[in-house]
Parts: sequence; structure tokens; C-alpha cells
Amino acid sequence: MQNNPTCEEEQYRKAEVTAAAMLSRRPLSAAMLERKLLEKEFEPEAAAYAVERMRLLRAIDDHAYAEFLLRSYARKGYGILRIRQEMYHRGVPNDIAAEVLDMFEPDLETMKALLDKRLRGDVSDRREREKAMASLQRRGFTFSQIRAAMEDYCAELADE
Repeated sequence: MQNNPTCEEEQYRKAEVTAAAMLSRRPLSAAMLERKLLEKEFEPEAAAYAVERMRLLRAIDDHAYAEFLLRSYARKGYGILRIRQEMYHRGVPNDIAAEVLDMFEPDLETMKALLDKRLRGDVSDRREREKAMASLQRRGFTFSQIRAAMEDYCAELADE
């Protein structure tokens, strides 16, 4: 049994309209858009067509989306490891993620503020210091970044 060409064209058109509607609500990577179209039970060819149409119309830009994610998660106080994980989860290609993450510099002041929130100026208890450092690790900061923030935080406390 052959597919009806008009039915197939209709499927492509519906996929394109659905993709545009999804992108009007929030930005998505090309991979995430295709995944969502497939979840809505569009044929793989129709989903791929819609993604390519959105790319041609410049409604999708994985590089701009990766930069958006970087700014958004950095503003929320997350580190490079967490941001990389979010980019992977959201379908940003690895090469684009690596390129964008090269621009990332962790905000030392944000890290010290998170340490202060946890420690409240008391660094005498080793276990509490370890817990505070672990909380930064869960937020995606590297050990060297955490150590630098902790040293800076302790130095500021000693100066006071």
C-alpha cells in the first residue's frame, strides 16, 4: 500500500506548524525539537523536514541556544559541569557546547555568597566546610574552582 502524496504533504505541513508553535513558546535545540515532534507521533521524515525548515527560517540556532543556556544557568549560580550537563540533556551538539563553554568563567563572588549562606562566617567546623564545598560541587563547579573560592572566602573572613 502506497502513501497518499497529499496525506504525506499534510503530515509535513502539520509538523512544520507544530515546530513553529513549539519554538514560539521557548527556544529549543534542533535535537530537542525533533525529539518533541517524534513524541507527538510525527513520522521521522516529517520531523526532520520541520527541523530543517525551522533552521532555514532561522528559528533554530543551536549556537545561540547554547549561549542562552550558559547565561541562564550561570546567572542562577551553576558551574561549568552542571551547565554542560544541561546542554547535553537539551540536545546541544557537543562541539557547539564545548565552544560556548570555553567562554565560561565562574563567578567567584556568587560562589563565595553560596559558601557564606551555608557557613555564615564560621569556618571552624571541618564537616560544615566539607558540606558547603559539596553543595558547590553539586551545582557543577570543579574542585579547583571550589578550592579557590573557599580560600578566598577564608581570606576575607581573616581580614575582617
